[in-house]
Amino acid sequence: MVATDLFRYYDNNPDFYQRNQDFFRPINKGLGVFTGHDAFTVETDRLQRASFTVDGNFNILTREFNPELAHIKAGPLYFDVLFAGAGVIFSDFNGELPGTDLDQNDDGWAAFVEVGVRGLLRLSDSIYLSVAANLIYLPMENELAFRLGNSANPGLLFRFNLNEQLGEWEILFFDEFLGRSGLDVFVDADSPGVDRAGRYYFGFLSDRSNDFYSSNQAFFVNTVGFRASRPLFDNQWRFGSGIEHSDYWTSFSFDDHGTRDFLELFMQYEGSTIPFAPRFSYQYVSNDGYRSLLHQLELQLTGRLTENLNWLGAAGYAFRTGDAPETNDFIWRFELDHTITRSTRHYLAVGQGYQYNEFQADTRRSTYGRYGIDQRITSRFNIDAFVQYAENETSVNNRFPIRDRFGAGMIMTYLPLDFTAIRAMALYDQVDQSTTTDDSARWLYRVEVNQQFSHRLTGNVFYQYEEMNSDVNPFTEHFFGVSMRRYF
Repeated sequence: MVATDLFRYYDNNPDFYQRNQDFFRPINKGLGVFTGHDAFTVETDRLQRASFTVDGNFNILTREFNPELAHIKAGPLYFDVLFAGAGVIFSDFNGELPGTDLDQNDDGWAAFVEVGVRGLLRLSDSIYLSVAANLIYLPMENELAFRLGNSANPGLLFRFNLNEQLGEWEILFFDEFLGRSGLDVFVDADSPGVDRAGRYYFGFLSDRSNDFYSSNQAFFVNTVGFRASRPLFDNQWRFGSGIEHSDYWTSFSFDDHGTRDFLELFMQYEGSTIPFAPRFSYQYVSNDGYRSLLHQLELQLTGRLTENLNWLGAAGYAFRTGDAPETNDFIWRFELDHTITRSTRHYLAVGQGYQYNEFQADTRRSTYGRYGIDQRITSRFNIDAFVQYAENETSVNNRFPIRDRFGAGMIMTYLPLDFTAIRAMALYDQVDQSTTTDDSARWLYRVEVNQQFSHRLTGNVFYQYEEMNSDVNPFTEHFFGVSMRRYF
């Protein structure tokens, strides 16, 4: 067999990075920890069942780049034009904008022309320092705004695992440290500029901080834990236990300290005879150094009712001991996922239980319910709808107020042509809070058309109406916009 075609020629001569592998290999391993989907794990012969893992996240480091596709190349430097676009919006806003520094009559028109670019510096044979920038011109204000980077908030995880097998017991000891900084390394590199229309604007504000990310905010969690389990009754059941202690800090100075202690005992079915696998569990949680304990006993059943119907059910009892006020709660949850036909799927999730904050030593009780349906009318017409409710009681440490929230919505998507999408959306959101006056009821209606004109050219046109009934800053707003973007 003979094949003929035009094939690309590859130069077999090693490049600079390949000729200096001994120098760049440690750099590649060290910085690779901070790229996506990579982690560094150490295992030794002395502790054959032990491992130490370092996993980081810093989005200015990447392996996902092909230097041969760069628009400009200059040695180890590469430059790309990512996109170019333009758009205009109009707002008919009636109400009061939040913040005393905003022009309360600033509705009407706003427009922009923008270019997105990216610069990369090659640090090793496969790792690049990547920084994206957005340059935007505001013709109605005759201002030029610039933003460098996008939420470059570094994170780091250290984890030590020690696994042992003692007879039939499987034992795990671990220590995990997780850090997430709110510091944005490019926060001082912006050149702000804004053209506002109602509640919306083009451009960049001078302050990037919010409730979670700010230059002084950081979240650190260190968890030490021990888990053990073993099979029972001819390997049909498994008995297990676990105990954990977590320390939380929310600043770089490590002075805002909280703790959480957790213990669990469980017995679960792992055989194939019982159709709905049961799981019995007891656990306690303490957020104040064992001065008070939240105890929970629960029975969980899960399985498949039919080929297209899956369910999970759980019920139990929760109570507090110690310094906390005495409470006795019935905890439960029920989840159902049903594929009725190839065109119809719906799901239900309801329950009452306790939720734990990932980055703070806090626990609160929540009652919730959600129902949703996904209905495909034709191959080009789809309807998604949902309704949900949540009642969040005050947290154990009283960090958050009691809040009730109800929401419902529907999204219809129609594809009249292969590269044309029309979407209509209606949403309702109601929030009631016991300790503030910021109760609200919000309606949002939106219709938009997305059109792909070519492989890399897209356009969007939309109309949106929003009505907010609130004790603070009520408003109504008609909002219209048109934009186009060309990707490179």
